[in-house]
Amino acid sequence: MPELAVRNWKNETLRSLDLDPAVFDYPFKQHLIFEAVLAYRAAGRAGTHKVKNRVEVSGGTRKLWKQKHTGRARMGDNRSPLWRHGGTVHGPVPRDYSWRFPKRMRRNALRSALAQKLREGKLVCLASFELPSHRTRELERAVTQDLGITGRTLLVPLEQERNLDLAARNNPRFTAVRALGLSVVDVLNHDTVLVSEQALRRLGEVLGP
Repeated sequence: MPELAVRNWKNETLRSLDLDPAVFDYPFKQHLIFEAVLAYRAAGRAGTHKVKNRVEVSGGTRKLWKQKHTGRARMGDNRSPLWRHGGTVHGPVPRDYSWRFPKRMRRNALRSALAQKLREGKLVCLASFELPSHRTRELERAVTQDLGITGRTLLVPLEQERNLDLAARNNPRFTAVRALGLSVVDVLNHDTVLVSEQALRRLGEVLGP
């Protein structure tokens, strides 16, 4: 059974937490994570692109000249796609790029990403995210100097922590995400995942079998 040390802000080990092997011992499945990232990015596309077809552009509906005996190519109105300022043929229209990504695949992808972070030693458990101040400088000092964590860091509390949110939002190195709102992209985009003990237990319950 995988274990993880629970620390405080002074980097002191308080106790050891037993983790669910079904979640945190899940094998690394690269293609499954790849599919989850594709689905996440597709769902985030706005899909608001639009061009005007020949019905929507300015112009008239009168035939420019008669069909025959002019020596010129036959032509309809001046909104034809063949003309300058004419309509666009088969252009992009507003659409939804997302597709249905099965819940089981999404959960397994998150299991795989979290388990890999644990194997790499990049999953750190904190007893509590309670901060005495909302200053970004103090959060930076606590994470870098006290905990010894460098690089981009994902902060995962169980519920909203006001001081944590205020301190993290002013530093591009930190990202605060609720435990139940955690995604595979969040885990992959950060070097270290700093999660509270309550959030880690809750993730084990939700992602467990």
